[in-house]
Formats: sequence, C-alpha cells, structure tokens
Amino acid sequence: MMDSIKSEEAPRSMRLLAVMTGLGLVVGVLTGWGTGKLLKAASVERLPWSDLAALVIALSLLGGGLLTAVLSVDRRGLAILANPRSPEFKRAVTPSQAIFFRLQAGVLILAGLLLAVPVAAEVIFKGSLSHIGPLALGGVVVGFAVQTALNVALWRRCDEVYRQTIAETGAACFWILQGVLFLWASAEKLGVVPAISSWDAVTAMMAVYLLTSVIVASRRGLEWG
Repeated sequence: MMDSIKSEEAPRSMRLLAVMTGLGLVVGVLTGWGTGKLLKAASVERLPWSDLAALVIALSLLGGGLLTAVLSVDRRGLAILANPRSPEFKRAVTPSQAIFFRLQAGVLILAGLLLAVPVAAEVIFKGSLSHIGPLALGGVVVGFAVQTALNVALWRRCDEVYRQTIAETGAACFWILQGVLFLWASAEKLGVVPAISSWDAVTAMMAVYLLTSVIVASRRGLEWG
C-alpha cells in the first residue's frame, strides 16, 4: 500500500516541479525583457554592478512573493506551499497556515520593492533626484516599518524549526559578513582593493543572506520562500 502511494507521489512531484520550472523560466524571460526595455527607454547605457545585482535580487524577491500570494488564494495553491514536493490537495490547510503564507508573500514583495526603489528612483529621476529623493526615502522608511511589523507577525506564527532556521541564518551571515568586511576594509585601507559604497555593501549582504538562507533551509529539509 505504501509503495503504491509513493509511486503515485513521485510522478506527481516531478510534474509539479516541471510546471513550476516552466513558469519560472517564462516569468524570468518576461521580466528580463521588460527590465531591458525599461532601462533602454530611460537611456541607461550601463549600471554599476551593485545596482544590477540589486535589481536581480529585487526581481527574484518580487517574483517569489507574487507567486506565493497567487498560490495562497485557493486550497490547491496552499497545499503546494505547505508541501511543495508532495502536496496533499485533499488535506485542508488551516486558516493560521494560510495567514502565515500570505504574510510571507507580503514580506518578500516589500523586500523586493525596498531594494528596487533606490535604483529605480536614481534611473528614472536622475535629473531631479534632489527633489524626488526625500519623497522616495520617506516611502522606503514607511515600507521598512510595515515590513518589520510583518516580520514580527511572521515570527510569532513560525514553529520552532523555522525560528531555528532564521536564527542560524542570521548567525551564519553575521560571522561571514563581519569577516569579509574586516578583510576588505583592511585591504582597502592598505590600497590593495578599491573602495566600495554602503550600497555595494548592502547589495552584497542581501546576496549572502539569501544564499545562506537557502543552504540552511535545505539542510533542515525546508523549502525556501
């Protein structure tokens, strides 16, 4: 009996993985094409590496957040979020779980927007950034406050496994980043490497955090999202 159930779950998981991969490729191509068009329309010839990396990370976060939000609308989507590898479509996801996934979607979407706004504002309003800058910063501050509130609500709804994963990710990032920052600052002071801006450092920090979160979650058997 168990063998037959496993044999049915394996093809279903493969089909789901194929569908999700296909959707990811389509969204990635459309996002890349749209971003290229927007940058070309704004007469942007070249962006610094940190701006390009920030946009890639922001689009990834936005894509993940929007996908989570769409899936959290109905029962089948919630089942996929609850168990991506083998969703139990007949099992009802509790209202608390549904709220958890919707909070997660909100956090991801806001994180993407907060990372994209400084770059987008500089590209679009490069001639009048002195006037638009304070307004954009105000929006970033408000968005950051809302995201913080969502993160607190998300933390309260997490089980111990998720909380431990978040704590391990934060600890690993602290030790990695403080070591790299010290070595780079020393090399910069000695004239061995070029100076970097605070935006460069933030972009690198976000990349390290996301990579670390994926590794830690995978080791604990969790799906990153």
